[in-house]
Amino acid sequence: MLLGIGNDIVSIKRIKGAYQKFGKRFEERIYTTEERKLVWKRGTPCFKTLSNRWAAKEAFVKALGIGFSKGVFWRDISIINNSNGKPYLEISGYAKKYLQSILPLDTSSYLHISISDEEDFVNALVIIEAREEIDIN
Repeated sequence: MLLGIGNDIVSIKRIKGAYQKFGKRFEERIYTTEERKLVWKRGTPCFKTLSNRWAAKEAFVKALGIGFSKGVFWRDISIINNSNGKPYLEISGYAKKYLQSILPLDTSSYLHISISDEEDFVNALVIIEAREEIDIN
């Protein structure tokens, strides 16, 4: 069952400008420790990575249907890459609690994410799906 779809596009120039204006304060407010490590591993910092994580977080809260309100914070959402480089979402805090509250009975959430970038822009798409839990006992 589809619970939500969120999409966001962001200008890399805009995120770079915010970073240049607010520096580490911006980075620490928006990104998790693991995300910040990746940003610095890829650059000094890598503005494309900052931008794609920003877009993915925005897309997730749009799919959730509440945006950054009701106690959902930027760092409650972490975009991690698996060993093959595929991104996935790790949700914590109120974002996780709210997601669990909207799930139909006897279902689990599955989060799908796709991130694309071009020279000047990044786009992210997030789909929230509820799947029936299967009892194997």
